[in-house]
Amino acid sequence: MSNEAFLSLRDWALNWIRGSIESYLRGKTPINIVKGRIRRAIESYGVKPEEISTIINLLQIDPSLTLPRELREERARPLLEFIEYLKKGEKSD
Repeated sequence: MSNEAFLSLRDWALNWIRGSIESYLRGKTPINIVKGRIRRAIESYGVKPEEISTIINLLQIDPSLTLPRELREERARPLLEFIEYLKKGEKSD
């Protein structure tokens, strides 16, 4: 696979993750589905856990996401903890 094709897959994966997290924050996608997608994006598409943390943090302040801030923070917390767990797993390899 060419480097250009890999980068476009990676971009696709980042958009996929963003949409999945947004759907979870809105209460439309279960957290276990989102965690599986995050793991898949990291393992198969070269997405870094830090990038996913950034997406989560940006969604918490995105004005187009019409959810109360407290609800966003409450729902984002387990995802951020999951990302930290994945980061620790990377370091132990």
